[in-house]
Amino acid sequence: MNPPPPNVALQDLAALVGDEAAREIVRLFLSNFPEAVRSMGQGARQDQMRIAHGLRSSALHMGAEKLSRLVMRIEDSLAQPGSAMDPADLAAAVAEFEAVAGDLRRYAGP
Repeated sequence: MNPPPPNVALQDLAALVGDEAAREIVRLFLSNFPEAVRSMGQGARQDQMRIAHGLRSSALHMGAEKLSRLVMRIEDSLAQPGSAMDPADLAAAVAEFEAVAGDLRRYAGP
């Protein structure tokens, strides 16, 4: 038996698109987040902003509100003229991703 969605955001998503589709969306998030973070660490500022915006939105859809706020801080910082991404902010976002990934992985299944 599959575990239920771990938070309200995923409960709402599963109600909207169905449980299996919601699990697939979670699996995509789990596989895409680390790759996006690597790309964000290497890209031009405009690319970093675009990636951060997508990650912020995706994290919110996963019910990972703290992660979404951390990525929003990166996005807001990058929006400032002449700014660069703070590696400490990126490290905090990665650590929070790891903190929420366990519940998401249990829900998403293999």
